[in-house]
Amino acid sequence: MKHLKRKLPPLTSLVAFEAAARLGSFTTAAEELNVSREAVSRQIRALETHLGVKLFERDANTAAMGALGTQFFATVSPNLWAIAAAAQELTGDSTAAVEATDTAEAPLEAEDLPTLLIIDDSAENIHHLNGLLRDQYRVIAQTSGKAALSYLARESVDLILLDIQMPDMDGYETCRQIKATASLAEVPVIFVTSLDDPGDETQGLSLGACDFITRPVVPAVLKARIGTHIDLRRSHAALEMLLSARADRLQKAEELLTRLARDIEGFRS
Repeated sequence: MKHLKRKLPPLTSLVAFEAAARLGSFTTAAEELNVSREAVSRQIRALETHLGVKLFERDANTAAMGALGTQFFATVSPNLWAIAAAAQELTGDSTAAVEATDTAEAPLEAEDLPTLLIIDDSAENIHHLNGLLRDQYRVIAQTSGKAALSYLARESVDLILLDIQMPDMDGYETCRQIKATASLAEVPVIFVTSLDDPGDETQGLSLGACDFITRPVVPAVLKARIGTHIDLRRSHAALEMLLSARADRLQKAEELLTRLARDIEGFRS
C-alpha cells in the first residue's frame, strides 16, 4: 500500500479501540491497558479523526459502539491478534499464539493457503525452505529473477522469499523490477541470503524489501516474520477496503445532495 505510514492509523489508537470494543467499556479497557480512561477516549477520538467516521456514540457517562465501530472491530481485532501471536512466537512466548488458536477457524484447504514464491538458484536452498514452510503455505519456486518475473506476470502470490546472489539477474535487480511493477509493488519481499554485511541489508531495504534474513535461518524466526508480513498486508488491504467503501458512500451522499440542491433551485425558479 502506497504511503503506508500516512494511511495506517497509529497502533496505540488501534489497540485502545480493540480493547474498548471487545470489553464494551472505556473504563474496563483503561484498566486492562493500565492507562487512564481519558487516554483511551483520546486515542479512540484520534482514530475516528483519522478514519473520518464515528465509531462510538458518547454521552456524559457512557460510550456505545455504533454500526461502523462494529464493522471496523470485525476487521481489526483478528488481525491485531494475529500480529501479536506472530510477535510472541518470535520471542519464544506461545501464550498469545494459544489465545489466537482458541478462536481460529477450521484449517484452510491446500488451495486456500497463502502462496509463497521462493526465488533462488540453489535447489538445496529451495528444498530446505519448502520443507520448513509447506505445511502452512502453498510454496512455489523459481530459479532465476527472469523466470520469477515471468511467473508473477500471470500469477499472484502473498509473499516473496528472495535470494541475492544469483546469475544473470541478482536479487537486488529482481526486487527493483518487482517494486517498479504497479501490480506487484505491494507484495512483501523478504531477502533470505548468506550475505550478512549491514550494507547488504541497507541496500535490500532501500529497494523496498520488508525484511532481511541471513542464513542459516532460524525456522521459528522465519515463520514468524512471514506470518507477520502477510497479516500486515491483509490488514492494510482490509482497511483500504473499509475506507474505499466509506468514500463510495460519501460520493453517493454528495450526488444526492447535488440533485436535491438542483431540485430546490428549480422549485425556486
